[in-house]
Amino acid sequence: MYTHGQEYAKVGRVTVDIKGKSYRIRFTYPERNRHEFSIARVSPEGWTNAIKAAQLINRDIELGDFDDSYARYSPKHARKLKLAQEKANKEYNLKELWELYKEQNKDRVAKTTQKHSWKKLDRLLSKIAQENLAIEKSSSFVETSLKVYSIGTLKGIFRTCLYPCVNQAVKQGLITKNPYKDIPLPRIQKKPTECFEPEEIKAIIAAFYSDEFNPKYSQYRHSWYGAYVEFLALTGCRPEEAIPLTWDDVKEQNNKMFIRFNKAYSDGILLPHTKTHEIRLFPGNRQLQNLINSIPRLIYPNKLNLLFPSQTYGYINQHNFCGNRYWKRVVKGLVGQGKVEQYLKPYCLRHSFITRLVREGVDIATIASLVGNSTEMIVKHYLASRKDYELPEL
Repeated sequence: MYTHGQEYAKVGRVTVDIKGKSYRIRFTYPERNRHEFSIARVSPEGWTNAIKAAQLINRDIELGDFDDSYARYSPKHARKLKLAQEKANKEYNLKELWELYKEQNKDRVAKTTQKHSWKKLDRLLSKIAQENLAIEKSSSFVETSLKVYSIGTLKGIFRTCLYPCVNQAVKQGLITKNPYKDIPLPRIQKKPTECFEPEEIKAIIAAFYSDEFNPKYSQYRHSWYGAYVEFLALTGCRPEEAIPLTWDDVKEQNNKMFIRFNKAYSDGILLPHTKTHEIRLFPGNRQLQNLINSIPRLIYPNKLNLLFPSQTYGYINQHNFCGNRYWKRVVKGLVGQGKVEQYLKPYCLRHSFITRLVREGVDIATIASLVGNSTEMIVKHYLASRKDYELPEL
C-alpha cells in the first residue's frame, strides 16, 4: 500500500483520493469497467474508513467475491440497498401511494388543485373499503367510486390526481403498472350548451339593480352586485377573472377604455394569471364604459382597490354568490314570473355572450381573442343553439 499523507492512497488496484469534501474510491474491475464512489467525509476518521474500504475491495477482487452493489464497503450504499429491498418487498395500497405523491408534489402542484381536486380524492379514499384500496382490486375501487361521485367528477379526479399518482409510483418502482387507466369509465352524457337570451339577461340585470327579490329585512342588498352581473354579461369573462379586477386594470388608450385580465381568484386563492395564462385587453364599448364610470370608486374601506368588492370589501365568494341569497334567488324568481325560461348558473352569461356575438356575425377568431379561449373550445363547449329558430321556407 502506498499513501501520501491523508490525501492519496493506492491499495492494490484501488485508489483513494479527495474529490470536493469527500474521500473517493476509484478502481477498474473487471477490465475496462471503471468504478467510482464517495466513501466518507474528509477527516481523520473518514481517512481510516476509506483505507479499510479500499483494503476490503482489493481483497474481494483477488478472491473473486466483489460486491458490485458496494453495500459491503459503504454504509451509504448499504442503506440504499436495504431501502430498495424493503421497497421491492412492500405492497403499497392506493392510499399509501397517494400520501407519498402529495408529500413529493405539494410544492409543485397548483394550490387550487390541492384545495379542490386533492380534497376530493382524499374524501373518496376515506369512503372506500380498505380491501378495495389494494392495487389488484382496481376494478372494485372504480366500481365503488362511481357510487360516491358522478362520472364527470370522477373523470376529473382520475385525470388530475389518481393517474399522475399511480404513474409516478410506476416510475419509482413501487408498483409494476397502472391498472386504473385500463378500466373504462362510462361515457358522460353531455348536456347541450344553454344560454340566456338577451331579453332574459336584461331582466336579470334589472332585478339585481332594483332589489326586487331582496328579503325585506336583509342588510345584504342584491343591488350591490348589479354592476358585477352586468359586467359579466357585457364581457363574457369568467367570474374568477372579474372578481380580482382592480381599478388599476381599467386602462385608457387613445380615448378608448380597455379592461386588463391578468389574474384570477378561485377557491379563496388569488392566482397571478388567468386560466389560460394569457394577459388580454378587452375593448370597452359605450355601454361598458358607462357601466365602469357609474361605479363609485371607494378608496376606504376598499383597501384592495377592487372594481367589484363584496359587501364586506373583500373578494366576492362566487360559491356564496351563486346560492340562495343572491343569484339563485333572483333568477328563480324571474323564472316564476315567466321572464326567464329556466334557471342557469352565472357562468352561462359567458355562453350567452359568445353565442350572441356568433349570431351577430362576429368571426370565431375575434371572439376567441376577446374571451380567452381557442376557437375549437368555443365551438365545442360554448355555443348554444336557438330554441325558437324557424326553418326558412324553400
